[in-house]
Amino acid sequence: MTEKRLVHVLLTLLCAALAAAGVWLALTVLLPWVLPFLLALGLAWLMEPAVKMLMNRFRLRRGLAAALTTAGLALLLCGVLGLILWRTGYELALLLGRLPVLLAGLPSLGNQVGDWAYRFIVALPVQLQDFAQDALDGFIRQGISLPAKLYDFLAGIAAGAAAAVPDAALFLFTTALAAYFSSAARPQVLAFLSRQTPASWQSRLRRAVPVLKDALGGWLRAQGLLMLITFGELTAGFLLLQVDLALLLAALVALVDALPVFGTGTVLLPWALLSLLSGNWKLALGLAVLYGLVSAVRSLLEPRLVGQKAGLPPLAALFAMYVGFRVFGVWGMIFFPLAAIFLKRLHDCGIFHLWRDSA
Repeated sequence: MTEKRLVHVLLTLLCAALAAAGVWLALTVLLPWVLPFLLALGLAWLMEPAVKMLMNRFRLRRGLAAALTTAGLALLLCGVLGLILWRTGYELALLLGRLPVLLAGLPSLGNQVGDWAYRFIVALPVQLQDFAQDALDGFIRQGISLPAKLYDFLAGIAAGAAAAVPDAALFLFTTALAAYFSSAARPQVLAFLSRQTPASWQSRLRRAVPVLKDALGGWLRAQGLLMLITFGELTAGFLLLQVDLALLLAALVALVDALPVFGTGTVLLPWALLSLLSGNWKLALGLAVLYGLVSAVRSLLEPRLVGQKAGLPPLAALFAMYVGFRVFGVWGMIFFPLAAIFLKRLHDCGIFHLWRDSA
């Protein structure tokens, strides 16, 4: 009996390890290949109400309705992306225009720091003065090379962005074209996928699809509410700080905050540093306080909102976000809670039994 139990445990661990290896392989190797087509299926699902409305109200064929809807969505996304790029270019142009003035103040700032450091070194014990002097010399050398490093950094960003344009354009074009084909041939695509699914799974899938749609809708509502709260906080903060174009900037920063790789600190912290270097310490302090407030509110509300809107307990949502971050970084903070929501909804509906419920 003990040997059978040991074999069962070892087989379970082996299956779990193989499943984890399969998930890792799918996310790291297969996902980049099929990501445009997965996004296209999601976009086709989102466009379906508009496509049906055009077909029913204007008696259009599905292909034409799908083409119009895809073109409208592409124009909307291109407009938003163009607005973001325009604002980013505007801010970078301002930064490059002010950079010589900011760098011109570095020598005087370095002299002040050097005088303060010299008085500090003299006050140190004799056995520590040589070490402190070597550290100060290294700091001064780094400060002298700072402008060249900054220009190299900006040039590297520009070169990387230019090099990524062809791949990004191919990715977006493939996604848009696949979304049109998926929407135009939606009945055929669904029939094909149904034929590839085993008969024993089809009844479960018919029950699971509405559940997953509801779970995804709850998660999207939670993220939308978080974006709205962030936008309100940023708008109020920018208006109090008397920042020009407060509404536009708040919308752009809230959009950046919703992206998985970025956050409000991507915009607010460099902005605060530049304001401090230019002598506007009030704006720098206000931006730093605003960043701390927005980050604190989001960290407190995100697990709770994900739990309430998506049906996941706050502790489970926090656990999924933390584990996802530790395993796959920032992207894991999106996919792991979403996967946890799906699993919980499937369990609650009796499609799968993953844990024991209370009696």
